[in-house]
Amino acid sequence: MQKKDLHDIFVEALQNRGMKKSNLINLISDILKLEKESVYRRLAGKVNFSVREMGILAKAFNISLDTLLYREKRVQWLPVMLGLPSAYHSMDVLYSMIETNLEYIGKISQAERSETGNVYHALPLEFYIHYPQLMKFMFFKWGSYFVQSEEFNDFAQWQPPVRLLKIAEKFYDVYNFQKGFYVWDNALIWNMSKEISNFHRMRIISTQERNELKDELKDFLSKLEMFLNGTFIPKISLPAELTFYVSAMNLGFTTGYFVSEESSLALFQTNFSFSMVVNSKENFGKMQEWVRSFCKLSTLLSESGRIERRLFFNKQHKIIDEVME
Repeated sequence: MQKKDLHDIFVEALQNRGMKKSNLINLISDILKLEKESVYRRLAGKVNFSVREMGILAKAFNISLDTLLYREKRVQWLPVMLGLPSAYHSMDVLYSMIETNLEYIGKISQAERSETGNVYHALPLEFYIHYPQLMKFMFFKWGSYFVQSEEFNDFAQWQPPVRLLKIAEKFYDVYNFQKGFYVWDNALIWNMSKEISNFHRMRIISTQERNELKDELKDFLSKLEMFLNGTFIPKISLPAELTFYVSAMNLGFTTGYFVSEESSLALFQTNFSFSMVVNSKENFGKMQEWVRSFCKLSTLLSESGRIERRLFFNKQHKIIDEVME
């Protein structure tokens, strides 16, 4: 059998992004400014992508060419791409990324024996999606950091678009894993409280808005503690078998995996980078093992004594009060 070269492997990686072929062709057409027929011919192997085109698409789709090139060699390579993103002109990039991930996650979670494992340095979407102010703040913050627009100079004036609200509605239907765990960064609540405080000091959010965010964050913590105590049922479907950890150190990144017998997805994200691994057994196995390893470096709260949990959540409430005074 003829050995596949880098170009063939790269085309396979593009086709394994979890998108319909028509949507993939449309997206590549927009990125490369090519006719759809030209893109189709490239994906069909009738015409090769140029080196320049491969570089542009690798960056746009978060595909590591190094990983593809060396995947058959005995190299311990985590498929993570680091680097500062460019400034964007709208929030559509983020929304498209979330929609693509949700489509893939939904397919995985509906299958039998689905599992997820997550390490978070920022509040997970599934935990703030039904808090209006927190939901608004998390996306406003992203826009303020990365989008070149004056609309993110005033929190009160910015309103979440319909596209974002539809994402929130869809989330309730797709997140239905049988088994999963969360590892929270030790500094997650402090970091979020500090971000809210900084936006308030810059007069981007008002004192009233800061207080509303503070109240929602404290309410979320109270309900999370009740959930771990078995006295509260959350609005969103969390895994039936769920374990909850807090890391013993400040991690500074988010990573996670979603897997069933048929397919898999792994993600890695910091404030300034994003990578994903789709249906790559070898690379996914490395990511899954790495994510699971953080459980050994963390404190288990979901099965510990109620007093230990109470002390932890008391500390988080105190952090919020001190940072957002």
